[in-house]
Amino acid sequence: MIQIDDNDTPIEAAQKIINGIKPYEPMDFEKSICKALSKDPKTEVDMFSVGDIEELANYLLVYVNSHKNGD
Repeated sequence: MIQIDDNDTPIEAAQKIINGIKPYEPMDFEKSICKALSKDPKTEVDMFSVGDIEELANYLLVYVNSHKNGD
């Protein structure tokens, strides 16, 4: 879960979105492959893909561009 606090700067909020992770339960076949390769299966994955972050960035840019004169 990402929590953006009241005192977070815009950059801190963006970093939380970019670096956010969520729990992941690997499927049985993934567990088997990891066991065969003597690797630990992933238990966390990125919360947002690069595409998701790009979509958010575009949304924010549209918002900014439409509200520039409304300060």
